[in-house]
Formats: sequence, C-alpha cells, structure tokens
Amino acid sequence: MNILQTFIGLFFPKTCLSCDERLLENEQFICSNCNNSLKFLENICIICGALKTTSECKVCRTNEFQFDKARSVFMFNKVVQNMIHEFKYNEMTQIAKFMGMKAQEYIERFQPFDHIDYIVPVPLHKVKKRSRGFNQAEYLTQEISKNMNWKHLPKLIKRKKFTETQTKLNKDQRKKNVSFAFAINTKYDIKGKNILSVDDVFTTGATANSITIALKEKQVNKVYVLTIARAL
Repeated sequence: MNILQTFIGLFFPKTCLSCDERLLENEQFICSNCNNSLKFLENICIICGALKTTSECKVCRTNEFQFDKARSVFMFNKVVQNMIHEFKYNEMTQIAKFMGMKAQEYIERFQPFDHIDYIVPVPLHKVKKRSRGFNQAEYLTQEISKNMNWKHLPKLIKRKKFTETQTKLNKDQRKKNVSFAFAINTKYDIKGKNILSVDDVFTTGATANSITIALKEKQVNKVYVLTIARAL
C-alpha cells in the first residue's frame, strides 16, 4: 500500500453500504456482519418461489403466473436493498460481480432449474437506459452467464413500450403498466428452448409474467425467472 492509499484509507475510510461500519481491508461493499446476514431464501413455493407459510401457496392462488418457475436468491432486506440501490442509482456496477457470485452459489446449491439454453436480462426501455446509462439486469446476467457457462442473449427481449417505474404501483397497476410491454427479437431461434429471465427484484411478478407471455408466443419450452431479491 503506497502513501496516498494510506492517507485515503486513514481520512476517507470505506464504510459498509448497509450499516456504515468501517470496512476492513479484505471487505468490499458490506462488512462481514452484514454479509453473514445474507441467507439464501429457503422453504419456498416450488413454482413462484414465495416464502411458504402454509401447505398451499397463497401467492400462486391469487395470481395467474405464466412462467414455469421463479426463484430469488435472497429475501429483500435492508442489506440487499442498499446494495441494489447503490448498484442501480449510484452506478456501483462492480456490485454485479458480488451478486453474480451469490447467484451462482444459490444455483449450484439448490439446482432450481432444468437445462438452460439461454439467459436473458429484463430490458429497460431505450429512454430509461439512456438516462441511467446502463441496465442493471444486463450486468447481472453477464456475471451469471459467465459463472454458469450459459449462453447470454442480451438483445432477445426488447421493451417496446415506455412504462413508469413500478415502485409505487399496486399489483393491478403493475400488471396493467407492463402489459404488452415486451417484444421478442425474431432473429433468434428460441422455439423449444428453455429461457432464464434475470432481474434484480421480484415483487408481484407482473414483469416476469409479461415477458413470459411474449416468449411463449414464440413457442419456447420453459421460462424460468431468477432475481437477486424477493420483495413479497
């Protein structure tokens, strides 16, 4: 470590994104305590991936999910929320590497999906992507694709309709907001293939459903959904 790095570390120490504790030299983004609080989401519905509270999944019962299976690596807690916020809105794109590693650990441990032919990001509309400068789902997909050796098709799905942010919308509003929002690039032959769609957060499943409908119109075999966090 040179003198400049020592000076910066002394007077401008790196702190945890979640609890603001000073990070040790071998820690990145979050401290060991916050990292240890990240637990894989278990005891879930085998279809929608929601936390299971009864023998019958209440989430599946009150929704008409079109995808074949959805999984989330973590429940949406403060640590995950802060990481995703910094990743999306403060351009800490290096967090994607950490999340991609955690997603790989989850997939290898639980083996939630059958054979995956293509992995695809949930796309941003070109206006929103131009404003933000990048698509966080694409960064995540790149990392997971590399880690799992799955073929990445970042241009398979296009968001053809500009939609308002889903954050403050209720379930019905979310569904209407993303209805018919996606189109499939016909240059790719996906008939009979298994597709894994990747995003940062699963809330109501409206986006995942809309993408699934568009994909299944092209006669894919199965559509799986993977997100870093589960909000419900």
